[in-house]
Amino acid sequence: MVTAYKILVIGDGAVGKTSIATRYTTGGFKESHLMTVGANFMLKTLNIDGKSVKLSIWDTAGQEKFRKVVESYYKGGKGVLICFAINDRRSFEALDYWYSSTQKQLGTKAKYVLVGNKSDLEDSRVVSREEAEKWAEEHNMKYFETSALLNKNISDVFEHITKLILSSEEN
Repeated sequence: MVTAYKILVIGDGAVGKTSIATRYTTGGFKESHLMTVGANFMLKTLNIDGKSVKLSIWDTAGQEKFRKVVESYYKGGKGVLICFAINDRRSFEALDYWYSSTQKQLGTKAKYVLVGNKSDLEDSRVVSREEAEKWAEEHNMKYFETSALLNKNISDVFEHITKLILSSEEN
């Protein structure tokens, strides 16, 4: 039996949401992407502790003009990756918006992970690891730093959120 879960990848535009989702589902990486309008979705099946799990990964638009449209894609989400770029202060400051907008739709049942992407750009970092960890802790979630370019921690993020969902479904 295959269990299926909807995972949302949300956050401001240009933080690497498409790159994270693409890297995880296909292993590929493109230097440039067209702006996501609405949402794209990708599928990935993985095995967690002997269980086959199919993830429907929804890569959502981050631009402000698409925010109301994006909220329509939240329904049924079991896991949420809230993403920002470590070299983009504004994307970090928008985390409260992204968190509250999903909470309105999904309530407390969804599982969350905070993702600080672009860790390969350490030299232009403007959000400290400590600051991001503090935000994540205040919102009861784990923090991961990723690099879609270098494929760093990408699988770890998706495996962690899947395990959180599985354990909550069993309880």
